[in-house]
Formats: sequence, structure tokens, C-alpha cells
Amino acid sequence: MGTKRHRNNSSGASGLGFIVLVLIAIVIKFFWWILGALAAVAAFYLVRAIAREQRKRRAAYASKCAALAARADQQHNWVMQGDDRGVYGTEGARLMQNIKSPPRAA
Repeated sequence: MGTKRHRNNSSGASGLGFIVLVLIAIVIKFFWWILGALAAVAAFYLVRAIAREQRKRRAAYASKCAALAARADQQHNWVMQGDDRGVYGTEGARLMQNIKSPPRAA
């Protein structure tokens, strides 16, 4: 009958070696394109992170400005009512209450 042939594993190894060589050749051929694509992806993520941080800073600045405007409105209302806190602040108004006017000369 027929004789069995044993397959040699060297053909599989040489096929794998050929594929590896082709991949290395592709990387060498398109090195600058690959590098440019990686740089573009890195730039995208960097710009996105910078934009996110800028949004956080803008929100914090808007909150700070809103608090400052609210405080200014409060002080303006105190000034319009004749309250010393509007001019000197809360601590300064307490100090101003302790200052006595000098005696008048007769």
C-alpha cells in the first residue's frame, strides 16, 4: 500500500520567517508614515487633555468672578443703606465703631 509521508516542520518555520521578514520590510518602508501617525494620535490626546484642563480653569474662574460680583453687590447695598461694612468691610466696621470722635472745642 502507500507509504506515509512525514511532513517536515521546516516549511512552517520558513513560512513564519518569511512573514516576519515582510513585516519588517513594511515597517522599514513606511517608518516615517507610522511615526507620523503615532505623532498625530499623541497630538490629538494632548490637545484633548489641554482643552479639558482649560474648561476646568474657565469654570473655576467664572465661579470666582460670580462670587466676587455677589460680594460687590452686597457691599454696594450696604453703602446705599449707610452701613459702614460697605466701605470698611465687616472687620473694619467693627473697628470703626470703637473709634470715638474727638471732643469738640468750645
